[in-house]
Amino acid sequence: MEREALLDFKAGIHDTHNRLSSWVGQDCCAWEGVICGATTGHVVMLDLRNTNTTDDWALRGEGMMNSSLLALSHLKHLDLSFNNFSGIRIPEFIGSFKKLRYLNLSSTRFMGGIPARLGNLSSLYVLDLRAALDFTSHVDNLHWLSHLTSLKHLDLSWLNLTDLPDWFSSVNMLHSLQVLSMSSVGLDTIPASVVHVNFTSSLTVLDLSLNNFDSTLPKWLGNITSLTHLDLYNSGFYGVIPDAIGYLGSLTFLDLEGNQLEGIVPKSMVDLRRLKELRMPGNQLTGNLSDLLEQMTNLIILDLSYNLFNGSMPSSVGNGWLEQMTNLIILNLGFNLFNGSIPSSVGKLSNLTELNLGENSFGGVISQVHFENLTRLRGLDLYGNSITISIGQSWIPPFQLRLVGLTNCQLGPQFPEWLQFQTQIEELFLKDFKIAGTMPAWFWNISSSTIIDLDLSNNQIGGKLPSSLKFTKLKRLYLDSNRFEGSLPTMLPSILHTLSLFNNSFTGQLPIWPYVQSVALSDNMLDGGLSSSICQWTYLKFLDLSNNKLFGEIPYCLGKSLQNLQFLDLSNNHLSSEIPYTIGFLSGLSLLQLKNNSFSGEVPLSLKNCTNLWFLDLTQNNLVGSITLWMGENLQQLVVLRLRSNMFSGVIPWQLARFERLQILDLANNYFSSSIPHNIGNLSAMRSTSQYYEYCDCELDIFTKGQDLYYLKCSITLMKSLDLSNNRLTGEIPEGIGDLAELKNLNLSRNHLQGKIPWDIGGMKLLESLDLSINDLSGSIPGSLSALYFLSYLNLSYNNLSGMIPSGNQLQTLIDPSIYMGNADLCGPPTSKSCSNNKTTQNDIQEYEKEIPEWLWFYISMVLGYVMGFWTFCGILFLKDTWRHVYFHMIDDIYDRFWVQ
Repeated sequence: MEREALLDFKAGIHDTHNRLSSWVGQDCCAWEGVICGATTGHVVMLDLRNTNTTDDWALRGEGMMNSSLLALSHLKHLDLSFNNFSGIRIPEFIGSFKKLRYLNLSSTRFMGGIPARLGNLSSLYVLDLRAALDFTSHVDNLHWLSHLTSLKHLDLSWLNLTDLPDWFSSVNMLHSLQVLSMSSVGLDTIPASVVHVNFTSSLTVLDLSLNNFDSTLPKWLGNITSLTHLDLYNSGFYGVIPDAIGYLGSLTFLDLEGNQLEGIVPKSMVDLRRLKELRMPGNQLTGNLSDLLEQMTNLIILDLSYNLFNGSMPSSVGNGWLEQMTNLIILNLGFNLFNGSIPSSVGKLSNLTELNLGENSFGGVISQVHFENLTRLRGLDLYGNSITISIGQSWIPPFQLRLVGLTNCQLGPQFPEWLQFQTQIEELFLKDFKIAGTMPAWFWNISSSTIIDLDLSNNQIGGKLPSSLKFTKLKRLYLDSNRFEGSLPTMLPSILHTLSLFNNSFTGQLPIWPYVQSVALSDNMLDGGLSSSICQWTYLKFLDLSNNKLFGEIPYCLGKSLQNLQFLDLSNNHLSSEIPYTIGFLSGLSLLQLKNNSFSGEVPLSLKNCTNLWFLDLTQNNLVGSITLWMGENLQQLVVLRLRSNMFSGVIPWQLARFERLQILDLANNYFSSSIPHNIGNLSAMRSTSQYYEYCDCELDIFTKGQDLYYLKCSITLMKSLDLSNNRLTGEIPEGIGDLAELKNLNLSRNHLQGKIPWDIGGMKLLESLDLSINDLSGSIPGSLSALYFLSYLNLSYNNLSGMIPSGNQLQTLIDPSIYMGNADLCGPPTSKSCSNNKTTQNDIQEYEKEIPEWLWFYISMVLGYVMGFWTFCGILFLKDTWRHVYFHMIDDIYDRFWVQ
């Protein structure tokens, strides 16, 4: 009967790799995965785990799982893990195996929930449902767990247990539980206090990692004194570590990484002497660790990186925690506030494989004594310290490193000769290492079959690169900011995707690099035309050729071939002709930087198809025509739009005010005419505190405060600027412009604007620079300017302004009279013309009152009328008894009628 049951089960399974090919013949006990009892001959174990763990080798369910397995009434062990039963529910009949002690359905991708009938398996010791369900399935409750009274091992990790606030009460019914793993199940609640924890003397492993508790660490954890393994990695805990954690004297593994824990580590943790792994990176823990670590002599892994720990490492030989940790394999104290020198006793940690002390404030000297016994060292990271490396040129290291991170350390000027003996390097970071001279010939052969990341940027290395780079596994190469010269290499490793060679002295033309994805070649001396060979870089996403000597036109094929391109910077070259129409085929383009070239003609209409553009800079070219047609309403993602210093004409499109992300708008030095769009005050990003942070490996010069200021990389989007200066704009400044409360720079100078300066201009609370000079503005200067507390540059010169110059607050600091010159009727400080009679002052007051809009007078009069009417009515009731009696009688009558209805 058991043989037929197994064959019926097999018939409902899709076995692509014939894993069950042995299921033939009469003796089913000889079949793969079937174990029978020695005395009874009955099937007691069915182990069909996919040991290959790849989906290709998985058994696949079809329809419903055959209930014929119920004939295996003596079954004690069932393992279907790492197979694929997507589309099938966990069979209800599994709950009928009364003798089952081990059930493993992990990584099987069943659909639906967990059947409550599993609660009938009262003999079960091990229940492993880790990732047993697909991602769309949700577990409604865990009440059935309370019936599994014999359960010792429970793994529910990677199930969807969201919105189960009573999960702990179900688990707490399992008195014999030894292992509880609930990693990444979406829990967001954990009881702050528990009257009684039923498994305090049995539980040895507790894994609640990757949840969202948003809670302090519960003190009752300290009552589970049997714990040897506690994993709370990235679970949303905050606050201080409670003293109760120190009561877990049996712990050998503690992981508190990636929470928001803060404060000093409690002294009680000194009692965790059995710890072998202590992981607490990615918190905000503080204090000096000497007292704590002196007792933890059994540690194998110590990771305290990304915290605020301070102090120095023990320096005296024979005294301190470092020498006592002879079993240490990984020591990671990176990204803290440690200082002092690195003691030579670190060289006595002979089992060490990873040493990471990067991004601290260590100083002093490191010599070969520090490494004399580190024969097993594979990773060395001292990045970002002020350490001097003093190692002899003839030294042969006792180790073979895979990671070398010595960025910002002091070595130079000679290249470290000991590197030539390292044949297994995968990551080499010697950025800003103070190396000078030429690259030794042996360098291009070290670790040629293993190296993946190579960074030698920000040094003074000169010479030429070989025509062919032979690093077969190299993916990222950074040689920027050096003194390399000559031609670019013609052959690159086929898997190299990031190449950074900017700020060198390379010459010649661009080779054919068909596989690269990111190329930074700015600030070199590349010359010649931008040939069509660039169109063969079909995987390209990022291209920066700015600040070279390239000439000619953009190849027509560029827009057709480079369909993955997202970043294109050709600024500061000698490129000319028209921008090709095919540029609009780059639908994924997010940054287009073409400034300071000699492009001419109109911008192609196809550019409106680049709807992902957030940065567009066409400054300093010879472009003409109206911008309305290609701008339209399509480029809604724009954050930066610069068309400065061209020959654009026509009106400024009112649709620009609908660009909700626009933070920098520069149309200066063109031939725009007509008036400023009436809805310019609707530019959302200039009104609100929203800032759109985009990755931007570029720089931008903004004319503000009377000078060009440079904004580098991501600081660009911290600026909010509107510059329409030096055009042919007429009409008045729109009233709503004062709604741009987040604007920092406003320049409308050198136009033909008329009328008064809007009264609401004082609403620009963050304005730092205001230039309205050389217009035809008239009337008085609004007193609201004194509310601009950040204003450090003001130019109102050469208008027709009159009356007294307002004073107070920030205006008191702007004492240069030239900012008001060319306004003959202005008086008062800082000009030399005094307002000598009351007539001038009275006129200013009248002018100021005229500035107040009519709608504001309407609301003021309405409020005053309401106040006067209310108190007149109250006064009559107070003085006239008969009126008062009639009024309250009427109120009572209305009240009674309401309730009767």
